[in-house]
Amino acid sequence: MAPTWEKLAEEWKDSQVGLVAEVDCTGPGKKLCDENGVQGFPTLKWGDPVALEEYEGSRNYDDLADFASESLKPVC
Repeated sequence: MAPTWEKLAEEWKDSQVGLVAEVDCTGPGKKLCDENGVQGFPTLKWGDPVALEEYEGSRNYDDLADFASESLKPVC
């Protein structure tokens, strides 16, 4: 899944409305992962940073890209 995620993150790197990123839950990001209920890897989360939801869809590039373009919007 890493190459697919890296491609998507590259496409969103300059976005003003959404962020596609990764967190190392075994290293410096462990606290963040614990706070967000990450128990397995890879876990995909999306939404408001204070109330992230688990992504349950397909993990192929086209489906992830479609989901991102439809769902990653500014939080009002």
